[in-house]
Amino acid sequence: MTQEESAASFLRKLRRDQGRSLRVASTELGLAASQLSRLETGQRRFTPGVAKRVADYYGISSELIELADGRVPGDILRILQQNPDELQRIREKYSLSGEEGE
Repeated sequence: MTQEESAASFLRKLRRDQGRSLRVASTELGLAASQLSRLETGQRRFTPGVAKRVADYYGISSELIELADGRVPGDILRILQQNPDELQRIREKYSLSGEEGE
């Protein structure tokens, strides 16, 4: 699964779990139905503004959308860059090897 499909699946699942149709959700989000459809199918990536709007609409943190889209929030990235030993600690805690595709 690509990063775009992951974020797309996440968005589609949120909408369906809340019982909203594509047309209703897009209208309430202020997006064209085609734009929301492209987000949900991975044909379009989330901009930070759209991610925030979608997160607010579904009552979740925009960081969850960023993570589903394969992006690490800036503050977390800075922490890891300044403390690379934390990466190893996290890998050990969660039994990860650092290999892509786990």
